Amino acid sequence: MLSESKIIRVVISCFFILCILKLKLVIFKFYMPQKINLYSVAYFLACIVSLFFIDTGNSITEMIIKIFSLMFLSFLYLSSSKKINYFYLLVLMNSIASDTFLIFDDAFMMLGIYLLLANRFLYIILSRRALFRTKPKMLLIYVIPSLLLFTTIFVLLKPYLQEISISFILLGITSAIIIGLSFFNYLNEMNKRSKFFLFGVLLIVTADVLIAFNKFLDYNMIYVIVYTTMYYVARYLICVSMIERKKISR
Repeated sequence: MLSESKIIRVVISCFFILCILKLKLVIFKFYMPQKINLYSVAYFLACIVSLFFIDTGNSITEMIIKIFSLMFLSFLYLSSSKKINYFYLLVLMNSIASDTFLIFDDAFMMLGIYLLLANRFLYIILSRRALFRTKPKMLLIYVIPSLLLFTTIFVLLKPYLQEISISFILLGITSAIIIGLSFFNYLNEMNKRSKFFLFGVLLIVTADVLIAFNKFLDYNMIYVIVYTTMYYVARYLICVSMIERKKISR
């Protein structure tokens, strides 16, 4: 008999596969050459397999599979871009390290969070052009509601954050900045590349909020699988947007 947790993993994995197939059809239709399909398939296979090792006590196996998934994503980017963005490569390397440390939860959690913060600053660097293309009035229209929303979320979670509250504040602020820059980039460019980047960033930030809710308010294994899946899809979308950016700039 299958346990409830295994049934949940199977159902979510099947849903994940369907979403991936739809995503791949859309992306490959507009962007991807056939030669890099292998890396995409390998990436998503590793992602799906990793879902079956979440919260099973096999942290080492889960870590190895996640590292392989990010390696496949790195190969996808390196094999597709004529000109390499080294800030994005740092994002991929930081993602490998942060995933590794966060798998072991309390033992290396703070180190993993610091690496997540480093990634947020790298994403800001990748999106920085929006600052020079957007009018100050538009920036204020975004910044004020974002600060109000973040303040509300922080007040709700503050009693549960304890020693990592400062890190949480920085994550929230940098995430709001990234969303704003990505949104303004999309408004300025209005193409699928900037749309993929924006969707990827939104998924990452949503997953961050779900992580905080799951860890400090209401732990549930389903949440872990859901936010892990969101990270996987987000990373792929951002990778595709970076590849397309290099092709357009040739």
